[in-house]
Amino acid sequence: MTNFPDGFYPHARFQLRSVNELGQPEVVEELYADRPEYFSLKVYHGGYFTAMPGRTYDYGSITFVDFLKVHEFTVSEMYLIYPEFGYGFIPRNLWFYFKHPAGDLDTGLFPLRNSEDVALFTSYIGVNGVLEIELYVVTEELNEDTGKDVKSGTWRPHVREDAPVCRKLF
Repeated sequence: MTNFPDGFYPHARFQLRSVNELGQPEVVEELYADRPEYFSLKVYHGGYFTAMPGRTYDYGSITFVDFLKVHEFTVSEMYLIYPEFGYGFIPRNLWFYFKHPAGDLDTGLFPLRNSEDVALFTSYIGVNGVLEIELYVVTEELNEDTGKDVKSGTWRPHVREDAPVCRKLF
């Protein structure tokens, strides 16, 4: 069995890194080679989706989340991880979307809302060597047919003047 790299602790629930500190994908493959129960997320957060076709995720940050366990992963865990990105709170409307490993942002985005979505999400881990999945965080729900914000009809998330901007964790 391979050793965990310095600074990574398998007893922790997850590990964060702001850049790909492990280097090339082969290193991630080696890290998880004897640990099929683990995977990583490449989380895009703090930005917004542009219009289709050719959708991109603009003005956001990327944080890698490592050593997540496939069979223990839930949407609730993402709500626990999100404040660790430096926000300190959970917005009232927070939506998670994952990208199919072979897809693009126009046709390969799937919502991550419940246990059925998590089952689909985790079904891709380990298939064809996939050990890292892209997850996108937005503060407005997207219409799955048009790709636009459900409430405003816009591409860019917005904040209403009268809307509470955060929800207490406890």
